[in-house]
Amino acid sequence: MSQDLNDDGYVLSRTPREYERLRVQAERWAPFTDQVLARAGLGSGMSVLDAGCGPGEVMRLMGRRVGQDGVVTGVDIDPEVGAYGLKRLQGEEACNFNFHTADLLSGETVPGAPFDMVFCRFLLIHMDDPIAMVRRLAALTRPGGVLVAMDYVIAAALVAPPDPVLVRGIEIMNLTLAAAGRSLDAGARLASWFREAGLPMPHGTDLHGKMVVTYPDLQLAEGVAGFGPKAVRLGVATEEEIAALPDRIRAVAARGEHCYHSPTVGAAWTWVGNPATA
Repeated sequence: MSQDLNDDGYVLSRTPREYERLRVQAERWAPFTDQVLARAGLGSGMSVLDAGCGPGEVMRLMGRRVGQDGVVTGVDIDPEVGAYGLKRLQGEEACNFNFHTADLLSGETVPGAPFDMVFCRFLLIHMDDPIAMVRRLAALTRPGGVLVAMDYVIAAALVAPPDPVLVRGIEIMNLTLAAAGRSLDAGARLASWFREAGLPMPHGTDLHGKMVVTYPDLQLAEGVAGFGPKAVRLGVATEEEIAALPDRIRAVAARGEHCYHSPTVGAAWTWVGNPATA
C-alpha cells in the first residue's frame, strides 16, 4: 500500500503523484544518464542491474543499449513503483526486462546476479549507510564488471535573483534531508564511498547541472510535496505550509522572473575485481 511515511528511511513519499514526479525527473536527466552509461561501457548483450530502479526510466535507456541479447533487471524495495515502471516498459521490445522487489541490504538473492554492470541513481543519498550499500552492489557485480553510481549534490540548488517562496522550497528540501541524516553532497562523495567500501578509485567521473528560467511545472513544487510528510514529522515545516507551498511555488515560477539552478548530479564508475577479465 502506498504511504507518505516510510519505515525503511526513504525520505520522500510513496504515492502515485510522487511516482509521476520521479518519472518526469528521470526524463530530464536521461541524456546525461545515457552518456554516463555509454562512457562506463554498457553495450550489446550485457546483463545489467538498476538498483533502486523506481519507475524504470533508466531501465528503458539500458534496454536500448544492451539490445535483444541483453537483460535488464530492476530492483526496488517498493513493489508499487516497480509495477508502475514495468507497465510503462511493456511497449519496449529492445531487450528482456525483469523486476524484483527486494531490500538489497537484507542480503536477499537477486535473480540474475552477478551482473556485467550494476547501476544506481539517486539511491545512495537515501541510505543510512551508503558505504554498506556500495559493498552490496559490488557483491552483485561480476569480477571485472563495472559499478556505476549517480547522485545529487543537493546543496548546489539555488535561485537567482532570490525569491523567498522559491528559497523556502529549497530550504525545506535541504533541511529535511539533513534532519534525516542524509548527505547533501552525495554526488561529490562517490569516490570516497567507493574507496571506503574497498573498491578502486573511479576510472571515470562526470558532473552535470541544469539551470532554467522558472516555469509553471517547476519540479521544485512537486519535490516539496514529496518531502512534505517527512518535513512535517521532523519539524522542518508545518502541515499548513506544506499544503500551500507547492501552489505558491508554481505561481512565482510562472512569472518567469527567476533562474533555478537544480541540484547538480555527479557520476562515478569503477571496475569491480580485475578489469582485465571484463
